[in-house]
Amino acid sequence: MKTKITTLLLTFPIIFLASCASNSRPQLYPNEILKQRGQEQAKQDIDLCLKEADDYFKTPEGKEAAKGSPGYGTMVGTSVGFGMGNTGVGIGVGMGGGERGTSPSDVRKAYVNQCLMNKGYQVLSWK
Repeated sequence: MKTKITTLLLTFPIIFLASCASNSRPQLYPNEILKQRGQEQAKQDIDLCLKEADDYFKTPEGKEAAKGSPGYGTMVGTSVGFGMGNTGVGIGVGMGGGERGTSPSDVRKAYVNQCLMNKGYQVLSWK
C-alpha cells in the first residue's frame, strides 16, 4: 500500500508538469482526411488552429472561457484514485479537490481539438 502511494506521489508531478507544457501539439488519428491532405497540410492546419486559439484567448470572451469549469480537478483526482482501490479514491479526491477548475491549457486544447474536428481531423492525443 505504501508503495502505491509513494509511486503515485512521485508520478503525479511528472504527469502534471508534462501536461502543462505550452508547446505540446495534437497528434492526429490517421483517418481519410489526414490521408487525403497529407502530413504537411495537417501541420499547417494544426498551426492555424493553435494560432486561432491563442488569438481567441486574447479577447474578453476568450479570457472568460480560459477560466475553465469548476470541479474538474476533483473528477480527475477521483479517476486516478479508483486505480488504487477504496483508499485510493479518498486520496484521489484529496489530490484533485484543491483545484479550482480546468486549466487554461486544457481549455486551449479543447479549442484546438474542436477546430481540427471542424476541418475533418480526429485528435488522438497531445504530445
